[in-house]
Amino acid sequence: MNDHISHRFSSGLELGNFIATSDLLEHSWNAITKRRSEIQFALPIYSVFHGYYDERLNCKIVAFVTAPNFTENPIEEHGGEDLVLVSDMVKDEFTAFEFLQSRTCSDSAINGVALELFRRFYPVYEQEISRLISNPNTQIIITGHGLGGSVASLFTLLLLDCIDLTKTKRPLCITFGSPLLGNEAFQNAISHFSTWSSCFLHLVSNQDPLPRKLLNNKAYYPFGTFLFCSQSGAGSCFEYPKSILKVLEATKAHNDVLLNASAFFDYKETIDRLIKQTNVKANMNVIIENAESWTGSFLAQLEAIGVAQNQAQQQQRVVDINRLVRTLKDNEMNMILENTKLAKTLNDVKINMARLEWYKKTCKLEDIGYYDRYKNPEKETDIKVAEFKKILQVYWENKVEEAERKPLRHGVPFDVKLLFGGTNYRRMVEPLDIAEHYRKGLTDYKSHRSKHYTKLEQWFEDAKTPDSSSMQGEAVSSILTVDSLFWVHVEEAHLACDVVREGDCSEEEREAELAKLTKFEDYVVELMRNYAVSSEIFLRRSTFMKWWKEYDEIVGDDHDSVLSRLMRNGEYEEYGNVRLDIS
Repeated sequence: MNDHISHRFSSGLELGNFIATSDLLEHSWNAITKRRSEIQFALPIYSVFHGYYDERLNCKIVAFVTAPNFTENPIEEHGGEDLVLVSDMVKDEFTAFEFLQSRTCSDSAINGVALELFRRFYPVYEQEISRLISNPNTQIIITGHGLGGSVASLFTLLLLDCIDLTKTKRPLCITFGSPLLGNEAFQNAISHFSTWSSCFLHLVSNQDPLPRKLLNNKAYYPFGTFLFCSQSGAGSCFEYPKSILKVLEATKAHNDVLLNASAFFDYKETIDRLIKQTNVKANMNVIIENAESWTGSFLAQLEAIGVAQNQAQQQQRVVDINRLVRTLKDNEMNMILENTKLAKTLNDVKINMARLEWYKKTCKLEDIGYYDRYKNPEKETDIKVAEFKKILQVYWENKVEEAERKPLRHGVPFDVKLLFGGTNYRRMVEPLDIAEHYRKGLTDYKSHRSKHYTKLEQWFEDAKTPDSSSMQGEAVSSILTVDSLFWVHVEEAHLACDVVREGDCSEEEREAELAKLTKFEDYVVELMRNYAVSSEIFLRRSTFMKWWKEYDEIVGDDHDSVLSRLMRNGEYEEYGNVRLDIS
């Protein structure tokens, strides 16, 4: 895509500058430095220690570090790059990260070394998290260096799984020079919760080899935001995982001589340079004809982190800069297209729900509910509704399938807003599926019911959320019936009436069907008592009213029930005005 046409640019430099102007990096590194200075004893095994520091007002910093006396890094040892499946941890009765498993996929995996370091102090971490949760008004920053940063990330994930972000301040995890932690399924599990990924910031110097140590294992995949820094003091942020991997590879290739990964890389100087750097573009060596172009902005980012070299050094380039820029642009374009597609899909959902609302109102004006109108199509608009329904169905089937892949957590996989959206969809659209089912002469809809309806209903019930569709005291003329299977019960009641009317049925069969019909009466009365059924069922041409006439003839005047009194006396007509008193 032509930059001059797209007018797009990457905001990585601006985000990097914004982070550098805050004091979060400085205070986090100070906490790490203090913790390291407090550890004076030697241990026979590599280990990670943590401590609390009040570096900022109303802020608690939890710092994770390795002992300063260690000269060997277990990541470099044989098997140091191995990944451990979360499902295998669960089998081993370590369930701390079970919430990262998907309902349909259990291949999330974590680096074995980082996991082992975390497990050594897991009981302590559980107590620490309980303490942090008890102070929801305190801002929590979790930080760590190297493998200490890996443990800090795992600690943060455990904390995120335990807190309610709507009532608690969002924690921030800042790591310095940490290696990659998990595989792509691990990253996907984190990204399924939009607020989780934004809680992680990983600072990486182009002089520190440890963050690139696991690149040879292609299974590793980054998550969160990466702030890459160079010796010049410039820095730039990347958030798209594939772009982060490309930059990690490019900065590794660019530096032929790197420090030993076992050595401690001090980020103090890097942070100091970042803070002092006030105008990254002013220090650029690369001449960019259009600094606001997309290509120009990516070149500026690569120059800032020491990958793109000046004109005099172009002959010695290790990385093909033009190719790298094209890759970064392609990655970002894919991300934009995904977001655009999502926005378009959401817009289509809103439009088609509005169309069904219009269809519902139109049908009511014709003295027939939209269920019966769709069941017995008369006009072109009835056929058009099938298209609207299909678009909505595809969207919500995909949403349910996506939720099934989400990490396992307590409660339901949808947030409140999405849960209500799915519930409104189910109550609006499933009656149309039911109408189509019985229009074809089929029976027993429940055995053919789509899985996504069942899941949406189950999750709504599990959420125990107040139901906005059942509002006693307000007009119920426009509400959707709470039970989206209502018309199934109506159709089955019709079939029961047919059996009773047949002269060749046995007395036992007749009594069984009458018992079903009595149960159906009680079901309808309970819905009416709670104002949980649409008043459209009482429209003259509705299937429900047809059923009542058949049933009333079968049971006769001697039949006395709450529903029969309401129907025979015409009291049901007051239901839509919420003036019906059902004792």
